[in-house]
Amino acid sequence: MQKYKNLPFNSDLFVIFLLCAISIIMHSWGGLHAQKTSHQNEKITHIKAGCEYNYSPYCFENKEGQAAGFSVELLKAAASEMDLKIDFKTGVWSKLKQNLANKELDALPLVGRTPVREDIYDFTFPYLTMHGTIVVRKDQTNIHSITDLKNKQVAVLEGDNAEEYLKRIDTDLEIIPKANFTQALLELSRGKHDAVVIQKYLALQIIKENNISNLKTVGDPQDLFRQSFCFAVSEGDKELLSLLNEGLSLVIANGTFRRLHKKWFAPLEAFEKLPQRIVIGGDNNFPPYEFLNKNGEPDGYNVDLTRALANQLDITIEIQLGPWAEMREKLKRGEIDALQGMFYSPKRDKTFDMSPAHTVVSYVIVARKNSPLPDNMSELSDKSILVQEGDIMHDKALQMELDDQLISTESQEDALRLLANGKHDCALVTKAIAYYYIDKNNWTNLRINEDPIYSPEYCYAVRSGNTVLLAKISDALSAIK
Repeated sequence: MQKYKNLPFNSDLFVIFLLCAISIIMHSWGGLHAQKTSHQNEKITHIKAGCEYNYSPYCFENKEGQAAGFSVELLKAAASEMDLKIDFKTGVWSKLKQNLANKELDALPLVGRTPVREDIYDFTFPYLTMHGTIVVRKDQTNIHSITDLKNKQVAVLEGDNAEEYLKRIDTDLEIIPKANFTQALLELSRGKHDAVVIQKYLALQIIKENNISNLKTVGDPQDLFRQSFCFAVSEGDKELLSLLNEGLSLVIANGTFRRLHKKWFAPLEAFEKLPQRIVIGGDNNFPPYEFLNKNGEPDGYNVDLTRALANQLDITIEIQLGPWAEMREKLKRGEIDALQGMFYSPKRDKTFDMSPAHTVVSYVIVARKNSPLPDNMSELSDKSILVQEGDIMHDKALQMELDDQLISTESQEDALRLLANGKHDCALVTKAIAYYYIDKNNWTNLRINEDPIYSPEYCYAVRSGNTVLLAKISDALSAIK
């Protein structure tokens, strides 16, 4: 064996060897860096999402062991619009939410947006707002609201919005976390615990699937927690968040959202029955849609439509008409069940839930014949404007910061009367009402701008969260059409 000890040191060879080694290392590092940069900038084509195994009808594991439910299908549809493929992992909620926080998952299809979660995830815009409910045994008579849960045992899903809500409010109760809501409701049915606080549709689904006959839901949805459901991604994943937001917008616009909602929620809405008598309100002076006739009885297009709804639903509907602002407040307070005519706006949609439109109504500007007639609302900045109190044009004028120029009246007829009597500059009313009252009262000094300034959708409205009544009204309207 040859030995190489004590060989002379060749500095030139060493330098050449060192340079070669550095070159190889730099080349390798550069290749790895280029690969990493390329990976970071490449188009997202595949994501991994989580699905709770028992949160029907939103997310659950079906009999084939696959992810299913409304939110799962909605995420698939939104991802498909953006050419994204999804692999789903099913599991318990407490682990899935941690998986997303650890970036072991890319997205979750159903996450209630809460202040606690804002620092952990990034959220799409909400696609569904739902309300909670209290479930008790049918023989329970002393629990009607959240305040009645004091000193009671209340079961919830561990880590759910319901648990976070109960921890936030100042109520002296014992929270019993469970692995899933099915376990919680079955235990309640068997006599354990005093109540379960849960999202209402989920409660109905579990009660239906397990044939539980001794439980009931109580509590005003307005007084319980409100859940704004979103898709969620890991904190900082702006690129995927942008894609999912765009995909979600597309499936809402193309009707996919409405189709999926009807597929998954209509059976549950049919499962919960309406009371045999409900009260629907309206405006007492809004012809030809709704008004009190010469005998003081409700009359008009909306009234006839509501009577047709009563026949279709096979229930008794009492129709109450009064000043519009007053009837709107009655619905807010829960003194009536619905309004038969409310114009849709995004702002109103935050307070009320609305049916598909049954009519589209045009609004116009009316002025006196010896005065300038504005062409649109942008020309109203120096005008004194008459509007009906609480009307959609009242809302719209306030939105345009015309507050100081508005004179509100109880009805659109009152607005036109003041205008005809020489008061103020113009009125914002529906075209049909303008022609009706100008002809009826022979107000020959008024003229109408024929071009509509606004044409809102005219809908039935219920209090936010009364989805069962809204669904039945919407289905009945579809059948009548």
